[in-house]
Amino acid sequence: MIRINQHNSIYNAVQQEVAPSKRSTKAIWGVAFCLLLTAVVSCGSSKFTGESTTFRKDDAALSAQYHFCDLQGEIPKAAKEYGIKPIETRKQLRRKGRSLRKIRSNKYYLLDPMEHSSPFLTAGAKGLLKEIGKRFQRELARLGYRPHRIISTSMLRTREDIGKLRRVNGNAATNSSHLYATSFDLSYTRFNRIGMEGDPVDNNTMCNILGKIIFDLRKNGDCWAIYEPNQHCIHVTARR
Repeated sequence: MIRINQHNSIYNAVQQEVAPSKRSTKAIWGVAFCLLLTAVVSCGSSKFTGESTTFRKDDAALSAQYHFCDLQGEIPKAAKEYGIKPIETRKQLRRKGRSLRKIRSNKYYLLDPMEHSSPFLTAGAKGLLKEIGKRFQRELARLGYRPHRIISTSMLRTREDIGKLRRVNGNAATNSSHLYATSFDLSYTRFNRIGMEGDPVDNNTMCNILGKIIFDLRKNGDCWAIYEPNQHCIHVTARR
């Protein structure tokens, strides 16, 4: 019995020494696996890591052919045809806005903080916004420039939003197409760089690339547009 007890004591002592070593080995392998997984994910998303820089040029020279001035009657008509019934307040938007698409910044476009509007659009307007962003990046890549995102400054407005906006901007339209969730504003003076691959590109070049894209979509019957120099943006209304 004495020998058996001695063997058990030795066995237990050995187990106590070995167990921490096994745990340490498992921990090391666990850390190594996590590092490897992180490296793989990073490589897979190397084109856009979430880091970005916005460049602004208030006097960006947008070519006169892109100074869109579509008739006010055409834009509300398209907005009513493809949009929603105007919503009175932000409180009602939380309930009635379920049929709309919530818009979030992504690799194609960046959303400004929106004080007098909310990031919601119809499915057609959301698709148009994405198409503009994709074409913009495709053209930059074709020309060998660094990738940038377009920036949207305004989307859906409730009647309550328009009332508040008119207190600071008396020129704001009371029957704006923003009421119908079919319109969004795109800055032509600011662009958001999301990568360093390629040659540097200035805002004058980018604003005219954006203008040409909207010109082509407008010509194809996909949208109406208004050049708004005081707001440094192009107002775009979807026709789908």
